[in-house]
Amino acid sequence: MSAALFNTLKKVPVPLFGSAATAAAFGARKAASIPRFAPWALPLGAGALWFVWPAVDEEWKATTFGSSAPAPEEKKVELSPEAIEKVEKAYVVEEKELTAEEKAVVKAVAGGDFSLLEKEWDAFQVKASVPGDGDDDDDDDEDDDEEDEEEEEEEDEEDDE
Repeated sequence: MSAALFNTLKKVPVPLFGSAATAAAFGARKAASIPRFAPWALPLGAGALWFVWPAVDEEWKATTFGSSAPAPEEKKVELSPEAIEKVEKAYVVEEKELTAEEKAVVKAVAGGDFSLLEKEWDAFQVKASVPGDGDDDDDDDEDDDEEDEEEEEEEDEEDDE
């Protein structure tokens, strides 16, 4: 009977081994070496639990193994009317009205015309490509304010001439 079973296993395909007979022979040879590794079972099991145990759900631990520690009681927090009002208004976003220039840019961009932004992009590219400049985004706002002041001064000087 075992010869008939072995001949049948030779015909059953198994990935990586070719046939079930080859896989069974490989498994039998590896099973013979199990007693050599038996002393490692306890340390490997402890190591696996050490990594896995923190990820196990606390409720499952309590139901499966019982819980000696009482469940912590939830404390109810009561909020003042002022705090409740702040919580209700916390997610409300204030909408700022766009300036006429910003509205024109948004309208042009919606239509696919980015020419209004090209001047700003070109100025930023020149500024960003200067090696060793060291400007970061935090300083850009200050630099923009300074540039605006300089441009206004230049325009005033041109107007005086």
